[in-house]
Formats: sequence, structure tokens, C-alpha cells
Amino acid sequence: MQLTTIFVGTLLASLATARSFTLFDDVNFGGKAHDENRNNDAACWNLNGAGDQASSVRGGPGCTTFFQQRDCQGSNWQQRGNAFTVPAHLDNHIWSYRNQC
Repeated sequence: MQLTTIFVGTLLASLATARSFTLFDDVNFGGKAHDENRNNDAACWNLNGAGDQASSVRGGPGCTTFFQQRDCQGSNWQQRGNAFTVPAHLDNHIWSYRNQC
């Protein structure tokens, strides 16, 4: 019983610290969509091409830093909530991200 309680508590804690967002190929949340859901931590995630057409972002609570190059390198942008457009330097050039600002 205690192990079940510990497992459920750990699972709920990890869900509470995750951030979900959706990248859209077109401005104003149009076009093809790509969903991401990762923990809020210092881990860097490469999108492997999923962000090379991104022009808008719909995000939940929290903050994500998007990068112009793989492995969280290059110019970046900190995003909270929804963005009907992405900054020009990242439009169609989001290659990696970290759910931390």
C-alpha cells in the first residue's frame, strides 16, 4: 500500500511540473501542428525538424526557451502563454528548446 502511494505521489508530482505546447506551421495557430510535453527542467530537447516550419505557438502555463540551433544553442526566445507569431529570427527556424526561462 505504501509503495502504491509513493508511486502515485511521484507520478502526480512529475505531471505537475511538465509543460505542454503546440507548434503551428502558420501564424495564428494555423496549418500543421506538432505537440510537445516535457518536464520543466534544464534538459534540452531537439525537435528534429518538427520546428523548422513553426510560425506560432500555443502554450500552457510555464515558460519555454526556444533556440535557433540544435542542442539549445544560438539565438533564443523565451515564450509564455500563446504567441500568434514567433520572432522573425526564429520563424521557420526553431530547432531545440528547454522548458525553463
